[in-house]
Amino acid sequence: MLKLENNEMFGNILNHICAGVLYCKNDNHSTILYANDYFYQMIGYTKEEVEEIYENRFADMVVDDVSEILAKIVGVAIENGEDLDFEYRMRKKDGSIIWMHDTARYDKENNCFYVTLMDITAKKSMEREKERLHNYLYYLPNKIMVFETDGTIIYKNKKAQDCEYFDSSITNIAELVEPYILGNDFHEVETKLKEGENITYEMRYRDDSSFIGHDSNCIIPIKDKHGKIVNYIQVSENILNNDDHLTKFPTRIMFETYYEKMLARKKDMQAFLCIIDIDNFKSINDTYGHSIGDEAIKVSGERLLQCVGKEDYICRYGGDEFLLLLLDVEERSVMERLQTFMELAKKPITIHDNKLMISYSIGIAGTNAQSVPYLELFCQADSALYKVKTGGKGHMKLYKGK
Repeated sequence: MLKLENNEMFGNILNHICAGVLYCKNDNHSTILYANDYFYQMIGYTKEEVEEIYENRFADMVVDDVSEILAKIVGVAIENGEDLDFEYRMRKKDGSIIWMHDTARYDKENNCFYVTLMDITAKKSMEREKERLHNYLYYLPNKIMVFETDGTIIYKNKKAQDCEYFDSSITNIAELVEPYILGNDFHEVETKLKEGENITYEMRYRDDSSFIGHDSNCIIPIKDKHGKIVNYIQVSENILNNDDHLTKFPTRIMFETYYEKMLARKKDMQAFLCIIDIDNFKSINDTYGHSIGDEAIKVSGERLLQCVGKEDYICRYGGDEFLLLLLDVEERSVMERLQTFMELAKKPITIHDNKLMISYSIGIAGTNAQSVPYLELFCQADSALYKVKTGGKGHMKLYKGK
């Protein structure tokens, strides 16, 4: 190797390689016998400065503890005849720290090492930033997912990984979202995403008797410096954690927002707003206690779920009242669904060894495929409910005008 330094052709080859090439003694200092020009460029010292300041002791320029590396040299390279592969930090002349990737092969005949060094500082910086970003995202209370432009999911934080209603085997965002999206068509969402828009939407998950998840989601396109979309990030919050604790239904503000959103999406939407009131609820509380009253509310919510279709919406409006929004259905279908619900009221239920009957009064208003503001439709349903309650309770009425 020392002879190569004096050979002009091989010297030019080594000095034009964009990596540090060294030949070092197998001693406690890894004393440099030869180094190409690129090595000195990387560390910022001249050959003469390394000789004068460090006496060619390579190990003295390494910031990290070299004892572990030296031990590995004996155990791996010399005894087993294997090549070495390290990463460590070195200090440059200007005081800055750079990361080096070191690969070395032992020359048994001369008890020396052929060494190749690559500056991996940029890579290490990216890895560190990636690790920091991972730490930031991993423990956030929101579910975070990152996916490719083709929809392939490439990252989930802890909250998303642990989510009980996510199918962990699904690897594409469309498969995860499309069956549960509420009030949107996922193909429309995909189109807007490709155009670089931020998209918000809801997803709802349920079992037979309750909602088990209701996510408010935002997907944000991640762009490079040229404006090209490279990834998407979805941030999801389970709003069941913030809504009515008894029924796990959304809030009435969300109910109104959903109605307005659907109305804006489809002006001629055929919709029916229903107000469901538990009859004589105060009497239930006074007779059996508030804990029984709470259970009566929960049972009523479970019964109402049987009326809720994929894009329908429900909320608990007040103490003993619910709002139900039925979309894209005919009047006859609405009355049939609600009649099925009313039939359940004829069956007694047992709560904490107390047998009781729960009946309901329902006021209904329809849009007649017209653009009706939320407050106007609500007042119409409320007017119909008032007539039911003043007429004896326990039945339902559709608003037909004043």
